[in-house]
Amino acid sequence: MKTMKKEYIKLFAWIFTFGSVSAASAQTTNVTSADSAKINKTKPATVDYGLRTEQLWKSTGAVYTLKGEELTHMVTGNLLNTLQGRIPGLTVVTGSGEPGYDNPTLYVRGQSSWNIAGNQVIIYLDGFQVDMSAIASLSPYEIESVTLLKDAAATAIYGLQGGAGVLSIRTKKGANLPRTQITVNGRYGILSAVQLPTAMNAYDYTRLYNQALQNDGLPIKYTNPDLYKASNDPFHPNVNWYDEVLKKNSTIQDYNFSFRGGNDMAKYFVAMNYTDFEGLYKNANAIDKDFGTNARYNKINLRANVELQLSKSLSVEANITGITEDKNTPAGFTATSLFNGLLNIPAAAFPVKNPNGTWGNSSVYNFNPVEYLQQFGVYNSHTRNLQTNFGFVEKLDAITPGLAFNGSLSFSNQYIGTYQKLFSVPSYEIVKDANDQPTKDANGNIVYKTIGAVGQAIVDGGNVHWNRNSVKLGFDYNRSFGKSTFTGMLLAQRQGYSHDGLVYQVRTQGLSGNVTYDYSQKYIVNLSGAYNGSADYAPGHRYGFFPSVGLGWIASKEDFLKDNTAINFLKVRASYGTTGNINEAFRFLNEQYAVGANGYIVGTANSYKNGMTEGAFANLNSSWEKKTTLNIGVDLTLWKNLQATVDVFTEKRTGILEIPSANVPAFTGFNLQYANTGEVKNKGFEASLNYNNNVGSFQYNLGGSAAFARNKVIQQSENAQPYAYLYNTGYRLGQMKGLVFKGYYQQSDFDANGNLKAGVPSSSYANVKPGDLKFADQDGNGIINDYDKVPLGYAKLPEITLGFNLGFKYMGFDFAAYGEGVLHRTVSLLDDAYIYTHPFVNNNNITPFSANAWTPATANTATAPRLSTQSNANNDQQSDFWLRNGNFFKLRSVELGYTLPRVGFLKKLDAVRVFANGTNLIIWDKIDNLEAERLSMGYPLMKVVAFGLKVKL
Repeated sequence: MKTMKKEYIKLFAWIFTFGSVSAASAQTTNVTSADSAKINKTKPATVDYGLRTEQLWKSTGAVYTLKGEELTHMVTGNLLNTLQGRIPGLTVVTGSGEPGYDNPTLYVRGQSSWNIAGNQVIIYLDGFQVDMSAIASLSPYEIESVTLLKDAAATAIYGLQGGAGVLSIRTKKGANLPRTQITVNGRYGILSAVQLPTAMNAYDYTRLYNQALQNDGLPIKYTNPDLYKASNDPFHPNVNWYDEVLKKNSTIQDYNFSFRGGNDMAKYFVAMNYTDFEGLYKNANAIDKDFGTNARYNKINLRANVELQLSKSLSVEANITGITEDKNTPAGFTATSLFNGLLNIPAAAFPVKNPNGTWGNSSVYNFNPVEYLQQFGVYNSHTRNLQTNFGFVEKLDAITPGLAFNGSLSFSNQYIGTYQKLFSVPSYEIVKDANDQPTKDANGNIVYKTIGAVGQAIVDGGNVHWNRNSVKLGFDYNRSFGKSTFTGMLLAQRQGYSHDGLVYQVRTQGLSGNVTYDYSQKYIVNLSGAYNGSADYAPGHRYGFFPSVGLGWIASKEDFLKDNTAINFLKVRASYGTTGNINEAFRFLNEQYAVGANGYIVGTANSYKNGMTEGAFANLNSSWEKKTTLNIGVDLTLWKNLQATVDVFTEKRTGILEIPSANVPAFTGFNLQYANTGEVKNKGFEASLNYNNNVGSFQYNLGGSAAFARNKVIQQSENAQPYAYLYNTGYRLGQMKGLVFKGYYQQSDFDANGNLKAGVPSSSYANVKPGDLKFADQDGNGIINDYDKVPLGYAKLPEITLGFNLGFKYMGFDFAAYGEGVLHRTVSLLDDAYIYTHPFVNNNNITPFSANAWTPATANTATAPRLSTQSNANNDQQSDFWLRNGNFFKLRSVELGYTLPRVGFLKKLDAVRVFANGTNLIIWDKIDNLEAERLSMGYPLMKVVAFGLKVKL
């Protein structure tokens, strides 16, 4: 392990030195400071399509580009979280707030397959595919642009990998500058939890627990709940576990240094970034740093992008990136188990420490969060990322003008090693008598029950790795003939992908091509496609053709609009085409395997031997999912200041893999294989509107965006059902389904013997009592069962995402704010907040959710079922009682900055800017006591107030 670390240090040092030397050799001298921000040559606006570029005015695809500068307004530990709500059509579902593990989930235009869920979008970094984990650790200061490719005209060149959308990220490159531009950025942020769940105090817990026991017909446990009102009685504790374990605030800081410049012969961008993200755990290393640690994430980014013009016709470039990540967390538990414990352990369960100074505990919970935090060891994770890209372009104008030959290769990988120091020490439970008082021995000493023992261990190893390699060769063409212009590309590409647990490398290869024709810069035809394949399928079924056509009409150049003062630019575009999706979870379906089965006993020693049986039949015709998309869009500029883009789309995904629902008798000895029989339709729109203007020296901008995507299952293999609403077919993917809540069973629903009266629907799930949930009998058979579960609300993934932004610049001040809202989203407290909503069952705690539980006195006003210490399957059925409106609005970022005037010694600097910003500061939702985005479960989401400085030299 130490040797490996040293080798990485040497490698990253070489990378940084290489970039610095290249930068130094490329820069020019004897220039003034005022010239440092000027670029000698400008290029027409282009759109990044990942594998190709296109001039903006002739683009026919549904794409959206976000400048890298926009990402710097949020302070997060994960780059992908800065994309939340900023790109129409991209839904970023937030992950945990835990440092280093705050991984979001990405969807493009919602979801159109039950096999293609989140994080299936293909991500390209500087023209090569990488894993999402490599993108998450990038610094926003090294990003030039982020472009989302959404329709077939944009993604057809990716063939069987483009069906879930493509996210292309470009890092900054060098520029032709009079002298090297040095930029220094620093930010220091103070974090606090957006919202933590709350639990009742010890007194309320004990008295309500007694009430639950009485409801169950059992004797009470706590003879005097008033004893638990004290705050310092270890025999009757009242512990706020959140306060014991968590600080109010933590910190995040990052610092970035970059060098940018070049001339006609060489251009360079070199950058280094350091990030330190600290967790919320309190006094974690109070005993010793070897026994406990706060959650912490440290990261160093190094980048060197170099472009060299070796001759008039030959240019080469090299992009080298190295990232080291070190994550520390307490050993012995995960953040999920810790926060479940903080919510689950009652304040009355046991003290943090006993009167004799030992750790408190309970045999029921067997988990003292403070003890585990401070004394059960340290878990370290060491991640090393490396990406190297090399490419060349040779102009072939000598053969024919506008033709160029290019090639490139890439290797990227990630390795994660782990190191754990594990300890354990005993804890002690205070033994109590029937009167809830501590038991004492003959000498008057308190009797303790020992839980656990002393132990220690060291675990060192590597458990995660992946690597990708890619090679590309192709031709580009760009030439005009009078009013006609042809641009195009033909690219051959081969990729290999390996990771831990993968026996056979995932390999794809094929050709991608594009031809764009425009006439008089008014009429545009784009033909794109790919012929590529995967080794995951049977011979003869490995390759497919994925074509698309895009049409564009720049109406603003027609005579009837040419001199229009209101409409400055108007382009109408349409695209139609096909892409595909391979899925690593469904490989080699064309082969049949033997699988494990029940074994047999042989010999006089009765030795057991494992059995084998035939696996599912081979599907020789298995293939990828196919998506056909029609997209119609409009790009518009009005009065020179108002830009608008609207896209309307409809998608049809076919060939979704599923196992046929036909029942196979067990005596046949075989199982059916996955088949490409599923079908889903998806439709929606995206729109963005931005207005920029100035009044004198006051510059301002405001804008908004909206994205809507709704899917519908058209065909899915399902068992026969008596009612149409029981099928998935015809409804949304992830559609919430459940029983319809009709109030609570009341005492009047039962006779004197406790049996339900005639005409009152009974439950097939449990014997109900007064105070249990009552549901609608949809089929009228007098029994509540699964046939009464109907579609309810929406899916958890929102159908609508809204974005709002505004900003201004005036007299050195600048301001920017961005907010995100999501609509048409339903969440389930039963699924995502079970501990919070189910008191006493499985020894759960009790929270404000159950403060107004059903009793005979509250029968008409109750908001929660009767309290019980016993599980109740009737109350645990999915129903609209548990569903909540999951819509929310968050002020994702707000920033106020001031650029100091260049006077005095500041004249020697290009710019000095100070700023303050906030992340996730304001939240609106409709769920009581919980935040809607993650329902406050697990490590909390964080809001940040940060202060920073930017200096340009």
